[in-house]
Amino acid sequence: MFDNSPPPTLRPRSTAQNVYELLRGDIVLGVLQPLQAIRESEIAERLGVSRTPVREALLRLANLGLVDIYPQSGTRVSPSRLEKVRAAQLIREAVEVEVARRACGCITDRQIAGLRHLIEDQSVAARRNDTRRLFELDEEFHRAIYAAAGLLAVADELEDVKVHLNRLRYVSVNWPRGGEKITGEHEAILAALQSRDEDKAAAAMTVHLRAVLPVLDRMAQGGTPPA
Repeated sequence: MFDNSPPPTLRPRSTAQNVYELLRGDIVLGVLQPLQAIRESEIAERLGVSRTPVREALLRLANLGLVDIYPQSGTRVSPSRLEKVRAAQLIREAVEVEVARRACGCITDRQIAGLRHLIEDQSVAARRNDTRRLFELDEEFHRAIYAAAGLLAVADELEDVKVHLNRLRYVSVNWPRGGEKITGEHEAILAALQSRDEDKAAAAMTVHLRAVLPVLDRMAQGGTPPA
């Protein structure tokens, strides 16, 4: 017998989830700076929501290590912590190198053309010194490879893991190698995917993802990358 009951409806994302994603993005992009105070009332007024979803979002961010909540003293954006950034880089590399390998076996010509278009847009952003757009396009490029491998669910699972690394990636987009170097690394990844060469794709992805290591070394020595 056929089930004639109406299909279940998707639950809309909660207000707290929306606030969480907005604040997480602001921290990654440096809109909210390390050690900057965050006031629930100001966030709630700016977003037109009650303080309850803001409080829930801040608790999630605190569990993630992006904000520090001090009883009776308030909430501040956490500084970047080297151990969390290193862990995120290692996890990302392990996953995305394998994703690149798997994408070689199923990527379509249309998906390759889409990656090519993203690289062209990245080149434009690099020439304009548009750091934010270059960062966003870099994220789109990698997500498109997950999609080509049929592994978007994996990309979604890694969003919170990557967030510590993403904070550093954003402020260091133009250091130590610059936007044109980043697009060149993407070109190498795309060439390997287009030739369906798993070893070359894995090698190119490894080179690309390890380019952030000099930034981590600088952090370990007490320095910070240029803003």
